[in-house]
Amino acid sequence: MPDLLIAPRHAAHLDRVAEALWLVHERDGYPMVWPDDPTAWLTPPGTIDGWVALADGEIVGHVMLIDGGKVEFAAELAEAAGVPVTGLAGVSRLFVTPAARGTRVAAALLERAEDMPARRGRRLVLDVVDDGGPAIRLYERLGWVRVAAGPASWTDPAGVRPRAAAYLCPR
Repeated sequence: MPDLLIAPRHAAHLDRVAEALWLVHERDGYPMVWPDDPTAWLTPPGTIDGWVALADGEIVGHVMLIDGGKVEFAAELAEAAGVPVTGLAGVSRLFVTPAARGTRVAAALLERAEDMPARRGRRLVLDVVDDGGPAIRLYERLGWVRVAAGPASWTDPAGVRPRAAAYLCPR
């Protein structure tokens, strides 16, 4: 993989981020339902900040932070972190294009995101579908601590509430 640059996400990036997200959706079904407005999906209310991973000028990954209260099991995470829910920041919309997988892009994006909450006095948390897949393996390999698991508050396209897990950043 060419040199990787993790840069702040700007509005000018959003069309290209949506194109990268489409590649992920086609390959992995993430997000489970393709949004009517991908740009709005990438900029939901409660967004704190966002970053893109660029390789030779191409967007190969994305991550953003949201208010921690929007993360599954926020109360349990806040208790484990020893902070109020308002003291949390949640990782969201983390993805890497299929061609860039296995090149540490996701780890680099997480590392960049980990720097931001500390400067704002927040603990970093995340939730993920608890399917034992690559995302879970990544978080656990990086030392994230599982705090809670159970049915998600949302339903998949079949109307089923998938199992979700919530993690606390070790730093």
